[in-house]
Amino acid sequence: MRLIDLETSVKNICGSTEPAGMGQRLAAGAVPVKEPAVPKTPKPAAPDKAAKSDTVKPSGALAADATPVVSPSPYTTSLQQDGSRWLLTAQDDAPPRRPAPGLVPAVENAIAIINYINHTPPHLASLTELATTLGITKSHCHSILKTLVHFGWLRLDSRAKLYELNSGLFASASSLLGAPILDRIRHELGSLVQRIGFPAVLAQPQADDSFVVVDKFNSFQAMEVSYPIGHHLPRDAPANMRAYLAWKSPAEIDQWLESWQPRRYTSTTLMSADLLKAEIAATRKRGYARSIGELTEGLMALGMPIFDRYGEVAYVFTCSGLLSTVAPIEEALAREIINTSIAINRAVLGRMPADFPSL
Repeated sequence: MRLIDLETSVKNICGSTEPAGMGQRLAAGAVPVKEPAVPKTPKPAAPDKAAKSDTVKPSGALAADATPVVSPSPYTTSLQQDGSRWLLTAQDDAPPRRPAPGLVPAVENAIAIINYINHTPPHLASLTELATTLGITKSHCHSILKTLVHFGWLRLDSRAKLYELNSGLFASASSLLGAPILDRIRHELGSLVQRIGFPAVLAQPQADDSFVVVDKFNSFQAMEVSYPIGHHLPRDAPANMRAYLAWKSPAEIDQWLESWQPRRYTSTTLMSADLLKAEIAATRKRGYARSIGELTEGLMALGMPIFDRYGEVAYVFTCSGLLSTVAPIEEALAREIINTSIAINRAVLGRMPADFPSL
């Protein structure tokens, strides 16, 4: 499935200063620098016939004859130029707050406090602010705060009477951050980034199908991913979502689409359920996920899944760069990320689907 005519689109894109690595080795005719502006993203064409033939029209609100309800997105990303470097930034003004199950209120309130301080600048909060905002009684909130301070998860500034996150959180999660499986993944992704000269981001799917950044690997070239470890990506972040869904069953894909609320991130974000489902099918046929300026204007990203021993997607990694740099070498870059995905899955004993790409 071809969403763009590469030759035409590259001519319409401003020049890139990125990167002096794989891009220069594999694309001798790379587009020269013209001006420090964010590259424009070409409008995608309709999916090819092969993808369309596999499309099953979803039921409910997202049926083909229904007009999708487009929600404004609180999640924004952008490419910003800082001297000779491009920075990929992101801001989520409304991190999802999962409804509490009502099983252990004290634990649920403690988690709500941690999340509120973590997501709300300046990442400091008073007892009154926390109790009022989160709907917790002041006495109960104070008891939870004292407990979290005792175990080092929060720190109290006794003069300002403000609470902030503390490094005890890292100590309690140290086995997660240093898991052997992550060490194997990091080794392969670090090598990949050195070879191709483009940054990579490793994310883990969550229970609500969104993604949390577990690690990132920046190159010394012209583009840097600036958002932090723990950054929350929306469930429909195109490259991540397609890598996550492409090798799932049709029933699982339909279930995901039933709860999908279209959000327009850029002018080229796919807003039709039929087009989105066709692109998911094309991802599986192609062998890798792809986003062409659909989450960030002027950015192209390729993604692959990492499976666990049961064949479920445990992680997703993406490599991204300026569209004007990545598009001309997409095929070569895709081979690199596919080979890396296979190597990672073998190293972590991930069970790859029968139709997963092979070396």
